[in-house]
Amino acid sequence: MSLQSSVMPWRAVLAALSLAALGTTGWSLYVVGLHFKAPELVAGATVAVFDGTAYACLRLASEASAAGRSAVGARLATLVNSGISVYLNCFHADLIDGGVQAALLFSAPTLALLAVSELSWAGPRAAARKALGEIPFRLPAFGGWAWLLAPRRAGRAVRERALDHIKSAGQPVRTDPGRERSATDRLRDLFAGYEPEDAIRFAHESMPTEGPAALAEVLRTYGVNVDAFQVALVLNGRPAEITVDRPDTVRTDPDMIKAADPQTGPTRADIVRTLSEQHPEGITDAVRQLVAREITDRDAVVSITREVLGPDTNPDTVRRTFDREIGKAGGQFGFRT
Repeated sequence: MSLQSSVMPWRAVLAALSLAALGTTGWSLYVVGLHFKAPELVAGATVAVFDGTAYACLRLASEASAAGRSAVGARLATLVNSGISVYLNCFHADLIDGGVQAALLFSAPTLALLAVSELSWAGPRAAARKALGEIPFRLPAFGGWAWLLAPRRAGRAVRERALDHIKSAGQPVRTDPGRERSATDRLRDLFAGYEPEDAIRFAHESMPTEGPAALAEVLRTYGVNVDAFQVALVLNGRPAEITVDRPDTVRTDPDMIKAADPQTGPTRADIVRTLSEQHPEGITDAVRQLVAREITDRDAVVSITREVLGPDTNPDTVRRTFDREIGKAGGQFGFRT
């Protein structure tokens, strides 16, 4: 079904609903008007005075929101006029001793018409605000099981993300409609349609050498409000490891670490896997096994030990243990620290 063919039935349904709602509430208000001895024409016009005004104010509120203006006044006018209409419908129900059932029958059409109108204008209104550069806050997709098993933690995560959204992107970024939109504006629109997880993976595929912190900074530039922890959680399933560069530290490529024979010795991944299978009892045991494998690079030992024992392992303790163990083994292997 094409878009044009689907629009026509929807307009027909909306028109039928509007006529039915206005006819029902209009008859109710007409009876109330006659009760107060109003002329028939005046009594019949009450539906336009209250329900018609509420409908028009709701339309003005949507136009104001789409244009980036405040819609408080128009929405307040909608609420007041629809409230008066509902009150008079309930008064009609009292006149005929119809009770709650009659009150709902006479007043529900007004509320139904306003609800359908609000929902039908929500899509175009959101599209117009998006064109102005506004970035809405989106709830993270945790899933039902996450809310059921860890509701407090999920609630805290949503609150933290909302605060981050307010601090980093709470204010709309507006562009001049008469000026050609920049590449940043277009990329913001692209990422606005992504789930955060998909945006993180997309950024990682585009910049595979960048770490979680750098990826998070780039994504925030385009309106995806994530931090380094969330990026690492999506990519690796665990928090990012934070390293501190010291003046006396020499960085080495971890993937190039070999054993004594750099041509035939095991790779870093082999060493990590083997050491993990041996389940070292602590830092001293892990460092001692690495030294026994003739791994003499301090940074490599620290990195491998923390990967095996966990990111909470104190790197300074690993360094002190390494210095002690390398001193003991230096005479045997001829190591140079």
